[in-house]
Amino acid sequence: MIRSYLKIAWRNFYKRPFYSLINIFGLALGISCTIVLFLFISYHLSFDTYHANAKRVYRAVTELHLPDGSIEYDQGTPYVLGQILKQGIPAVENQTVLLEKRTFTVAATQSGTTKQNLFNETETVAFTDNNWFKLFSYNWISGNQNTPLTEPYTAVITADLAKKYFNTTDATGKTIRLDNKYNVTITGVLEDNPKNTDVQSKMFLSLASVKPMYPDMKDFWTDIGFISSKNHVYVLLHDDQSLKAVDQRIPEITKKPLEAYGGVYHFHLQPLVDIHFDNRYSGTIAKPLLLILATIGLALILIACVNFINMATAQSLTRAKEIGTRKVLGSTQKGIFWQFITETAYVTLAAAAIAVLMTALFLPQLNSWLQLPLAINKNLILFLGVLIVLVVFIAGFYPAVILSRFKPVNALKNIISNINPTSKLSRGVLIVAQNVVAQVLIVCTLIITLQVKFLKNANLGFNKDAVIMLPVPNNDAAKLSFLHNELSANPDVKNVSFCYRPPSSTSDKGGTIRFDNKPWEKFAVRSVIGDENYTKTFGLQLLAGRNITATDTNATAYLVNEQLLLKLGIKNPEQIIGRQLTDGDFSDKNGIIVGVVKDFHIHSLHDKIDPAVIASKSALYEYAAVKISGQHQSQTINAIQQKWQVAFPQNVFEYHFLDEQLADFYRKDEMINKLIKTSSIIAIVISCLGMLGLISLITVQRTKEIGIRKVLGASVSNIVGLLTGSFLKLIMIAIIIGTPIAWWAMHNWLQNFAYRIEITWWVFGLAAVVALGIAFLTVSIQAIRAAISNPVKSIRNN
Repeated sequence: MIRSYLKIAWRNFYKRPFYSLINIFGLALGISCTIVLFLFISYHLSFDTYHANAKRVYRAVTELHLPDGSIEYDQGTPYVLGQILKQGIPAVENQTVLLEKRTFTVAATQSGTTKQNLFNETETVAFTDNNWFKLFSYNWISGNQNTPLTEPYTAVITADLAKKYFNTTDATGKTIRLDNKYNVTITGVLEDNPKNTDVQSKMFLSLASVKPMYPDMKDFWTDIGFISSKNHVYVLLHDDQSLKAVDQRIPEITKKPLEAYGGVYHFHLQPLVDIHFDNRYSGTIAKPLLLILATIGLALILIACVNFINMATAQSLTRAKEIGTRKVLGSTQKGIFWQFITETAYVTLAAAAIAVLMTALFLPQLNSWLQLPLAINKNLILFLGVLIVLVVFIAGFYPAVILSRFKPVNALKNIISNINPTSKLSRGVLIVAQNVVAQVLIVCTLIITLQVKFLKNANLGFNKDAVIMLPVPNNDAAKLSFLHNELSANPDVKNVSFCYRPPSSTSDKGGTIRFDNKPWEKFAVRSVIGDENYTKTFGLQLLAGRNITATDTNATAYLVNEQLLLKLGIKNPEQIIGRQLTDGDFSDKNGIIVGVVKDFHIHSLHDKIDPAVIASKSALYEYAAVKISGQHQSQTINAIQQKWQVAFPQNVFEYHFLDEQLADFYRKDEMINKLIKTSSIIAIVISCLGMLGLISLITVQRTKEIGIRKVLGASVSNIVGLLTGSFLKLIMIAIIIGTPIAWWAMHNWLQNFAYRIEITWWVFGLAAVVALGIAFLTVSIQAIRAAISNPVKSIRNN
């Protein structure tokens, strides 16, 4: 029986290749796009789920409840919190800490050579203890897995670092030198980190190394107020313990240690598997966004299924005699039903095969485009199996039921109008639904593109062009002075400034202030740290007073922004000049406000501009910001490198342009824009294929009518209007329905940005023109062909 179904299915495919290819290609496009979205979503959902204790590991996070009622969120917590939780809550089985280090210069001698090579490790080094490897799962190549980080100056590294340093993974027992100061022994080598983890540290230094390397960090070990975004505490709960119960105990056991901080700090536990999705704590992508992408994938499959349904029901007239003949010869309604389901499965399997091939061919380019490591995996097989069953059921069920109900006598006479009086209405509804999806995606694409363009070109309040950021390995005053003088002597270097970060960054450094010896303010103020050249280098605009000078060292003089004046209720910038200010982030240093600068964006445009102070503090300088001319950039950078390496011969030179760094703020938004833009194009193509197939069928079914109308004097434009009018009406209905849906979706999405574009009417007008234009072009080509055909042949052949 099945063999017979397959033969008939192939015969029908061969007899109607045009419509079959439209169905297959449309389904293949939809399935291929859905596969990519599935790989994207499953990749993000898999983050850190591979750890054996993934469901029992939690990260401690901080909430800062400010007196003005606002709450700030920080992914970092104090080291001592882990000890408190372990000792005070029996449900905590174990705890560990990860203290991230910004950068290290590593010196290593490769096997078989005597030459020492230098490597720069940026944000891949962290301090931790032996418990880290008890909470998290790693595959060990060599080393003692139980106590690899017991002694000071020991480290565990990943295989890629071992190969880079020593040209082999057999690195246990070898020595590296950090910052030309500390000799560190490798006590273990791990397999490389998987891509789907938010912990990308490749070198784990023993926590016991912190005390001898940073003797000034005494408060780190005992002060519960020592909170840094680079310090992460993790706990492992017993199997039968709930997060809610443990979270409720934390305020009780931290109440006494936190008494000195006036109830500002609140600690909570965050599940390990949720870290990737919580934007409050520097998460990468929100789960609602993944749900939106999953909905888009489902919508693409549905509109491809709509094509199949419409095509199958539209072909009911041409297949009526076939159905009637088979019923007369003894075929049952059930048999015909399964015949059509088999045909649907045949088409779907062919489409799925093409879709997998298309995905495999274009995935490398897609990964490069999205900057992701997506790959076809075993989970895709299960997903594809479920998807194929779903498509066969959705696309095949309705046409199979309708066609199997044809009565033999009526079917043989081609009398089908009374059998399915709602088929025409159903096709219209499906076409509208299909184009509603396309219309919504077109509008979303336009608005997201405009918003991303706005983000990239918005006035940030400072000049980001042609500014090079150079990490400085240390804060030695003589070396920094030498570097400044040497770089400033270059005519292509306009300004040089030493700073903690550029004006706009991911840093949340800040605290509260006391103004004019009044009580401490109830709001937080961001700290911007730079020398006397900071404002010139970044083009900050001074509104009142003067700039800080070389003699205004270590926060004795402050610049403030307009937002701080607004918070303090001061309207005239001149009124704040000369007033006293004490900043808690500068060790309660009492200084004088010497100037006011125009507001500038401290973070990305997702966030509002915060009140800020600018002061110099040489101990915290981490970068040299170099403003260069627009000419001879490569030669200028080479000259900068030469001078930098004279100042820091034991370190590796690296740099990045500030505008490129700021563009990273919106990489996720660009990636989403690319995915939705591609989905929009595919939705339009699938819709056009469906309309092309339908208009072709309709012109075949109405060939005699068209011939008679032409004989009676109808013009080509009359015929084209007759055939295309109904389609364009349906597109207009889809536009009317899709417009408010798109507005609602984009209005909510734009709320994620403190600074955003306005949704204007022309966006919807342009989307409507695009939709109508594409639809008219698609159906008019076939309509014109029918309209200019010879009417005599049309009548004779029918």
